[in-house]
Amino acid sequence: MSQSPLSMSSEEPTSTDDAQLPQVKLAGLIKGDPETRRALLAACEKNGFFHLDIVGGDDQFLQTWDKLLEVMAEYFHQPQEVKMLDDRQSDTHGYEPMATSAGAAPGLPDYYESLKVSRDELRQNSPKVASIVKTQREIFETYIASAHAVVSTVLRELSVALGDQYPLAEAHSDDRPSRSTLSVFRYPKQDEDVELSGLGHNKHTDLGTLTLLMCRQWGLQVLTEDKGWQFVAPRPGCAVVNVGDSLRFLSGLRLRSVVHRVVPRNAAHRQDEDRYSVAYFLRPADDVTYRDVNGRTVSAWDWHNDKFDMFRQPHDIQESNAVATGGMERADTLIF
Repeated sequence: MSQSPLSMSSEEPTSTDDAQLPQVKLAGLIKGDPETRRALLAACEKNGFFHLDIVGGDDQFLQTWDKLLEVMAEYFHQPQEVKMLDDRQSDTHGYEPMATSAGAAPGLPDYYESLKVSRDELRQNSPKVASIVKTQREIFETYIASAHAVVSTVLRELSVALGDQYPLAEAHSDDRPSRSTLSVFRYPKQDEDVELSGLGHNKHTDLGTLTLLMCRQWGLQVLTEDKGWQFVAPRPGCAVVNVGDSLRFLSGLRLRSVVHRVVPRNAAHRQDEDRYSVAYFLRPADDVTYRDVNGRTVSAWDWHNDKFDMFRQPHDIQESNAVATGGMERADTLIF
């Protein structure tokens, strides 16, 4: 077997151990429990990632997630030409095929396909939404509403923990357009006897406010301060939540947006089964402004576009620019 592309770069996983992220209970946040709120703030200041225990907070959300996975597995296994009918050439809605961005190793593209559903487009009954969203509208509406409620609760409690110093609620008011989006990802199984044509999801920071990720399978890695790349172990009944660039900027750099990526958890770095993940990206209103990593005052809309434009660039351009990783690393070394 040929050498793994990751082993030929500086990005070989340091450890296959669990990154040991902190865990926060959603039920405690809903109740406004001070101890839970303090744990949330500590996780966002130190780790930037944490497990959110959904059980007892919104059990219906977990059931809707199961239904959504069933629907999306059927969708992704359609012929490629059928899925391409939903390609909207958009970063917030429609189908996106594999190999549209840089992958997790130099010279390779990404190895995932996705379906994106804009919260605003769905609420406005836009004709732009994908065919599966139209036929399974109730599932998508229920999931997005629940996910938005969860991250809004997290944001509310963070704002309180920060002493309401920052206009977080105002920056996410519902009466202004935003790029908040649901994305469902499938990383298809890769046969060992076929040349590797793509790899995972390249290192990056999320561009928005908070990401709510649901996934039962290994693959997510975070770049840690002392142990390099470490995998995040899936935990039953838990989501993984992380701080995005916009929240880091809006909090005066107090909260951490952390570099992460997705790679297969095996020596060959090949998907040994289809991997599914569901991410809800809470993003500020389009006209919210902040100072970015290059010192520019930009709108959330501009930062959104800058990030996606950079994700599609070759690895060498991404490495020479701070946008993809939010200014949080250089050559796999964290910046504080």
